[in-house]
Amino acid sequence: MQVEERSNKYLWCVYLLTLTLAMMICGVVVVYYYRTQMSSFYERADASSLSEIELQETILRKELEEVSSDIRLLAVNPVMQRHLDTPNSETHHDLMVLWKRFLTERENYDQIRYMDVDGKEVIRVDYNNKVPTCLPESELQDKSDAHYFQEINALRRGKTFVSTLDLNQENGVPEYPFKPTVRFGIGLYDSQSKRVGSLVVNYNIHNFINIIKSSTQVGQTQFMLINADGYWVMHPNSDFEWGQYIPGNKDVNFATMHPEAWKIMSSQKRGKFSVGDEVYDFDTFDLKGYRNFVRPKRVVDDSVADVIDYDTQLKYVAALPAEVIQGYRKHVYNECLLIIMFWFVLALLPSWGLASFVVGHYHEKTLLSRHAHFDSVTGLANRVLFNERFEHALQMAERYSRICGLLYIDLDGFKQVNDEYGHYIGDELLASVATRMLQCVRKTDTVARIGGDEFAVLLTELNSKSDAMIIGEKIVSRMYDPVSTTKGPVNVGASIGVAVYPDDGQDTENLTKLADKFMYNNKRARKLNLGVPVVKEAS
Repeated sequence: MQVEERSNKYLWCVYLLTLTLAMMICGVVVVYYYRTQMSSFYERADASSLSEIELQETILRKELEEVSSDIRLLAVNPVMQRHLDTPNSETHHDLMVLWKRFLTERENYDQIRYMDVDGKEVIRVDYNNKVPTCLPESELQDKSDAHYFQEINALRRGKTFVSTLDLNQENGVPEYPFKPTVRFGIGLYDSQSKRVGSLVVNYNIHNFINIIKSSTQVGQTQFMLINADGYWVMHPNSDFEWGQYIPGNKDVNFATMHPEAWKIMSSQKRGKFSVGDEVYDFDTFDLKGYRNFVRPKRVVDDSVADVIDYDTQLKYVAALPAEVIQGYRKHVYNECLLIIMFWFVLALLPSWGLASFVVGHYHEKTLLSRHAHFDSVTGLANRVLFNERFEHALQMAERYSRICGLLYIDLDGFKQVNDEYGHYIGDELLASVATRMLQCVRKTDTVARIGGDEFAVLLTELNSKSDAMIIGEKIVSRMYDPVSTTKGPVNVGASIGVAVYPDDGQDTENLTKLADKFMYNNKRARKLNLGVPVVKEAS
């Protein structure tokens, strides 16, 4: 029963260990899967963001090139040249008709203006609600104080002025709804190559911004345009745009709300980085980045003529928001949880089968080893194991100068009990006798059954020969106590012979022969003494 209980205990231990190992492997798989999925997610988002940025920059670059081409064509158009050479009502009318047709066809310009060398508007055509309108002379403005006029007026021939991306303003007030505008300017010359004024075109970048916003709506990435001061000129949420022009919104800008990210962006032209759970891809687009474009300048202090360039750079940003990353991470977490649950269910039966196989194999091996070294009836060591321990004990005794004792014991009356009550009772008797012998010796000693009713006891680390004699007498005395069996109490006796190392012999063979001899001498003496137990000491 104890062996079976121990086997079941081992089975459960091995089963739990196997299941734990299977779940550890599952953990490694899940961690690898999680990292792979998140890495793939970032790579896809990064590739999508970069390709979208490149695509939109290509579109904007093409738009700017077309604007540059348009303003040059307008500046040298024959109708324009006739008016510059001989301005009159007819050429004025022809020029307005040309510009109206041009604005209607293009649809991405808000204004075309011809200003004289003093900055006064001579002709101006606006394009609002898809209707071109020529402003009357009374509504024409003086733009001599406008920074862009001063820059255009100072241009060399063949150069094109490009402004920063800003809102179009009339009389110092931004138009509403907002019109994000980039102004292009070029000098006007008559047929005598005399500078007679400037041509200014307001390019409405609103359509391009809508394209960027549509990209945000399609995917998970948020695309933004940020000017050199850190303000949004385009954001998926229009409430964040142009904060510098909205009362109370001065701090509604990327530089203030995301200072760590802005610090990185403002120091680099392009790159990829993460701040917290947000991931950013960005590139810098310069509106003046073409061969004949001239960026605007402003005078900081008229007294010292310090000139600082207006920054025409835009930061094109693709941001992967924290909530998108967290949402996908939660999705991957759920998948990992399903993998763990599925793996656990699948591992239950195989783990039990493997545990059963391992424990069964170990149990079988243990039984074979036990049968080879232990007696199946008494559970004591058999002759093979006893001889091994005896050899080892003599080696240790010789090395450390110790005393070892050998007791040879033969049961008296066992044959009669076995013949009268049968082998089953005989086995019960042997098991009870074995238990009594074990109770008479120390745990470091060895008790063995070496024959039918013959036993041997190996006593190690004795102080003297008398210790062996005392233990022998104790064993013999216990043997004469009645033994309880299923058939009732039975009586047996015992004869014992004692041999001690090194006094009685130096090897197992001589000590065994001597102990066996004394045992038989004591058996005969017991019979002569009418049953009184005798222990014969080696002489």
